[in-house]
Amino acid sequence: MTSPSGSKIIMEGQFDRRYIGYYRIWVSMFLVITVVGILFIPFWLIFSLWYGPESIRRLSVRLTPTTLEIGKGVYFRKEITIPLSRITDVRLHDGPLMRFFRIRGLKVETAGQSGQTSGTEGDLIGVIDAVEFRDAILRERERSVEGVQPAATPTPSPSTTGDADSVLTEIRDILARIESKG
Repeated sequence: MTSPSGSKIIMEGQFDRRYIGYYRIWVSMFLVITVVGILFIPFWLIFSLWYGPESIRRLSVRLTPTTLEIGKGVYFRKEITIPLSRITDVRLHDGPLMRFFRIRGLKVETAGQSGQTSGTEGDLIGVIDAVEFRDAILRERERSVEGVQPAATPTPSPSTTGDADSVLTEIRDILARIESKG
């Protein structure tokens, strides 16, 4: 099986349908906190009957040998490709509401991530077997990083270094010539 980018898929994440209930309650709680939003709760609950299943249908995450590909969004679609070499950590998280719905979240942290705003791209809530998926990402990241070896710095050969005393003598002579001209 290959991903849309043409890479071989190592693992594809599935999402728990309990995420729909979690999301409905989370947004409803947010609307209650804003007080003015209380008026919108009935509309939200009716709208979420369509929006919840549609959002989970459009959620996708695929692990390839070199990237983590994430797709999300109902109205505004996002296709995110995170190179494994840029992933610094994959955290599991859950709050009281997530524990109530028995779901967990995966947060993918990358090198060069600027603050909390960009962190939402790699935040996946409701991944089935989140621990197994996290471990697969980290294993594949290790393979990817191990495959890229840093360029070796050439070590000078004894024939080009010469004798240390002769080098120091040459430096002394050069400094003396510079001093005599100045």
